[in-house]
Amino acid sequence: MCTTVLVGKKASRTGSTMIARNADAEEPIQPVKFIHVKADQNGKGTYRSTVSEYQETYPEHSLAYHMIPFIESERKELGIMGEAGINSLNIAMSSTESIFGNPFVLAIDPLTKRGLGEDSLLNMVLPYIHSAREGVTYTAKIIAEYGSHEGNGIIFSDKDEIWYMEIPCGHHWVAVRLPDDCCAVIANQSLIEEVDFTDTQNVMYSEGIQEFVATNHLNPDYEGFNFRHIFGTSSKEDRKYNTARVWYGQKYLGLDTTDPTASDMPFCFKPNRLLTVADVGAVLSSHYDETCYDPFNETDQIHAKMYRPIAMNRTAESHILEIRNHVPAEIAALFWLNSGPTAFNPYVPFYTNSEDTAPAYHKTSKTYDNTQAYWLSRELAVLVERDYQKLSYANFDYLTAAAILANQCVAETDRLYQEKPTTDPVAFLTKQNQQNADKMLTLTKKHIGELIEKGLALSKLTFDITKDV
Repeated sequence: MCTTVLVGKKASRTGSTMIARNADAEEPIQPVKFIHVKADQNGKGTYRSTVSEYQETYPEHSLAYHMIPFIESERKELGIMGEAGINSLNIAMSSTESIFGNPFVLAIDPLTKRGLGEDSLLNMVLPYIHSAREGVTYTAKIIAEYGSHEGNGIIFSDKDEIWYMEIPCGHHWVAVRLPDDCCAVIANQSLIEEVDFTDTQNVMYSEGIQEFVATNHLNPDYEGFNFRHIFGTSSKEDRKYNTARVWYGQKYLGLDTTDPTASDMPFCFKPNRLLTVADVGAVLSSHYDETCYDPFNETDQIHAKMYRPIAMNRTAESHILEIRNHVPAEIAALFWLNSGPTAFNPYVPFYTNSEDTAPAYHKTSKTYDNTQAYWLSRELAVLVERDYQKLSYANFDYLTAAAILANQCVAETDRLYQEKPTTDPVAFLTKQNQQNADKMLTLTKKHIGELIEKGLALSKLTFDITKDV
């Protein structure tokens, strides 16, 4: 159950496209790892999902890519769950934002047991696409043949375009190109609105979808083709769990929205400023900050517990996939990774034109290990949240220092690459990823030490004969 943020290149301060998502697991501890997968020019054999009955022969050629899968992919209920990645052509994919079709649609076009699902999406699509647009058409071919195992919202991007594809039922779907000057916030609901079937440059859809809707009397509106109204949901559960997240994200990015339970918030809008990675991260790290709905609001417990926050203790990871346009292609793709929970941890940049990430990120164990990023981030979160009112300021200082360091790492890596071009950019960026990650881990461990010291001073098991008598 995730939250997604999209930013078009003309809505971005640096002219970058950004697609981002919190990958929220079913449990507070669901370890993930950040890995590099090599290109394969001799693809053979058959892929078989452990979650559904989907299986397909591997294509002959695959591109190299980074992805962030669950480490327990052998568990039947999990599968690979690649979550997000960027391939060697700087094509990004986030898979997926869970969405749900309504009972009228699912009764006629149910989800399929042999269909493509979230567990298989990234590894069966990202290595084989060459543009964001092709991400949609490639996925559509699989859906046409096998159907969909679950309701999904899938995001693709390259340096120019962002495409958002919603598959709420077994075989029908719509995909829209995000306008370059717009952003969007999505939270587990179908959000695509009016579909212009004549706009082939910005809209794609499943074959026969208009006839499907007309024949089965699925359109609740007197006129038009509002995909959200026809295929999506609008229930009291949505207003408790989903709409408030969209409301807060839109509000933070500059849209004047007043009702957290509104069912007619727009899919996309032009923000009130040019956005940065920090803006996207602020939305994904938020818990309705500075509102009465903040779970840490101690003065109004009724409002504080009304809505599901964006930042969650069970966020397995959060990513911002940035494809930049103001630097050479070799260094254009950045995978900003927050190991979660996002409210307490920073986004760390990784260049994806590399052959590795960093050991602390790709070596994740099933149990606690303080040399690993996944577990360090959870240790940090437990320490801060336990005494949030007293330790949040120290955590704010850490997050500020981490943001400065992350941007310094990117600026320095960019500078070194452009001032002294190398014949082996992959090796150079692999080394930089390691160095940059080490710097962030050092800062994190220092902060954890400070939290332990401050936390001990807050213990109730204390007594000073000169002060307490």
